[in-house]
Amino acid sequence: MTERLTDDADLVLLRELQGNARQTNRALAETARLAPSTTLARVRELERSGAINGYHADVDLAALGRGLQALVFVRLQPKSDEVIEGFLDHMWSLPETIGLHLITGIEDAVIHLAVADADALQRVILTKISSFPGVFDERTSLLFEHRRKRVVEPIEAG
Repeated sequence: MTERLTDDADLVLLRELQGNARQTNRALAETARLAPSTTLARVRELERSGAINGYHADVDLAALGRGLQALVFVRLQPKSDEVIEGFLDHMWSLPETIGLHLITGIEDAVIHLAVADADALQRVILTKISSFPGVFDERTSLLFEHRRKRVVEPIEAG
């Protein structure tokens, strides 16, 4: 379990690494006003504690031939552990799936898909989602634009 961060220096390190995880330890130390050895130790502790889950490249989906994104909201029946886990495992195994969420409300799950075009989206929905055992209903919304905060800060209480 990730521990709550309370140290301002760790928050600076997290903010900087979220903005540019490829910067050198020396540059990171300079920005955080810490010694390079202290910075390296703190970053390793942030990784060990789970505050930093990993590092990745932000890839343009259109460059991969997957310029159409959609959210598919799914209702499952029955709502048993077996049906839910089987559904989640199946959806996560699809190459078109780039995100998966269990939610509350009328629908039970949201699948974030990235595909080449409307024909590909139709095929995925009809052959891989709607026809899957336990799927009671689905509705699909196309994403015109996707924005995501690249730097996330803690929210202060009060």
